[in-house]
Amino acid sequence: MSFSTLRTQAQVWPTWLPKAIAQAEKQVASAALPTVCKQPLPPLLFSASFQSLLPMTRDSMAAKWNRTASQLQRFQPHLQIRTSAVQCRAGYSTSRLPSRTAYQNRQFSTTATSPPPVIEKHVEPTLKAAWEPPKDVENRPVTIIGAGVLGRRLAVIWASTGRPVTLYDESPTAFETATPYIADTLSLHCSNYGTHPGHVHFSSSLVEAVSNSWLIIECVPEDLELKISVLGRLDRLAPADAIIATNSSSFASRELVSEVKHRERVLNTLYYVPPANKCVELMSCGYTSPSLVSFLTAQLRSVGLQPFVVGNESTGMIFPRLWAALKRETLLILKDNVAKPEEVDELFRDFFAAAKGPCEKMDEIGLDTIAAVERKFLDEKEKRNETELWRGRSHLTWLEENFVEEGKLGEKTGEGLVCHKSEAERNSKGHKDGEVVWKEHAVDLSGM
Repeated sequence: MSFSTLRTQAQVWPTWLPKAIAQAEKQVASAALPTVCKQPLPPLLFSASFQSLLPMTRDSMAAKWNRTASQLQRFQPHLQIRTSAVQCRAGYSTSRLPSRTAYQNRQFSTTATSPPPVIEKHVEPTLKAAWEPPKDVENRPVTIIGAGVLGRRLAVIWASTGRPVTLYDESPTAFETATPYIADTLSLHCSNYGTHPGHVHFSSSLVEAVSNSWLIIECVPEDLELKISVLGRLDRLAPADAIIATNSSSFASRELVSEVKHRERVLNTLYYVPPANKCVELMSCGYTSPSLVSFLTAQLRSVGLQPFVVGNESTGMIFPRLWAALKRETLLILKDNVAKPEEVDELFRDFFAAAKGPCEKMDEIGLDTIAAVERKFLDEKEKRNETELWRGRSHLTWLEENFVEEGKLGEKTGEGLVCHKSEAERNSKGHKDGEVVWKEHAVDLSGM
């Protein structure tokens, strides 16, 4: 029976047994040995186990340590032979494992020893990038979803340095009105900046439009469900390395990615009124790869744009928040009959030395878009209980009832705050009623 087995059994034996065994051992050790015995009898191997269960004093403890050391020295040859045999049967070399004697000497040594420290080699984890920059961006097209007022302007900017551009829309009428604008504005822009225009391709097939794109810019109307559906569809159809950007200013891209699987390639890119305005604001959706933002910033600069990265998520981003306050006060002034639109613009141009006033700018952007963005902004303020700061919705109601619902949407209809063209002028340049224009230019992709 092994030493460890006896010790284990001793833990459950009666408390009187260790003392009895210890006394018996003492009597055997003190008895006279027969003359036939040439060597003294070894002590009971299990006595140490029982002795450890007895109350220990300082003297008895010292005696135990001395007795144990002498026993180990006396039976060292036997222990070495037994240890070697066990190691050989187990298939281990005695040179690889410490001897039993060395192990016990270390255990009973009064000098504190510690094993040598194990030095582990630190291996840096290899992280795979979630997004890889697209290749051959000079020859792959930039795809713009929506050939409306903004979409056609973006086509001019991106094609102005010889890059190919694909303009997608479901409405043939949108292409008819976008074609002359792109032809005239692109040639003029390239002439002013000494560049060569790229090819602008029109497509009514979304699969074809995004098949080889490296950048896809969504420019559909400011409708939450529509934008969510469009971005989800683009994520499923676009190449793996393509960047998907939404031009929304009233919706953070974080609100639009519920159907997007590869969210690391989605972000807001807010253009104003290009090609006249060069600034573009970039804002992460919360999952956007930082390397993507750096890459796209460099590409925007290469076509003459000035990018600004939004530090934290903000409804309205940067400039639209400033513009929101200006247009809100302008609409309140007009609603209360404090001044006429022309007077407001004249004062603004004189003070800021600006080319256009706020009413002219709202006509240029489109009063339907102005109303939609303002409605979204006020909805956000109501969620945060901040509506008192903005004095309600009376200005928005005034704009919708007197202009949007009447089809007076600004320059695109020939009738707005300061835009008052005659019926003959509107017809001569292809202007149509606001309701007709809205139906033709609103890209409805919700059923895709």
